[in-house]
Amino acid sequence: MADVSSFDQQIEAAARGLSDCADQAARTDSVGHLARALESGLRRHQWRLTRQREQAERKLDAVRVDYTQKARELKTLQRLHDQQRDEWRQEAMRAEQAEIDEVAVLTRGGEQGENTW
Repeated sequence: MADVSSFDQQIEAAARGLSDCADQAARTDSVGHLARALESGLRRHQWRLTRQREQAERKLDAVRVDYTQKARELKTLQRLHDQQRDEWRQEAMRAEQAEIDEVAVLTRGGEQGENTW
């Protein structure tokens, strides 16, 4: 984005320079000749800057697409991680409850065995 912004600023500066040259090019003296020559150079420079800006914009678009794709992938991975963590917690709770139930059965069994003797 900084590259695109930089090219925008440079293109704007070239446009201001072209405007200044156009004002001076109307003169018939050496300043007018110099302004016309400078205007021609500035037009070529502005054209190159515009092409470079377009390249930078294409690159920025590609980076945005890549970023969006990576963000989606990350979100999917986070969702899967959360799902696996929740499944692990549920399984751990089931195992813990089964152990508690087993202890309770053994404890009740021991109490009943004492009463039958």
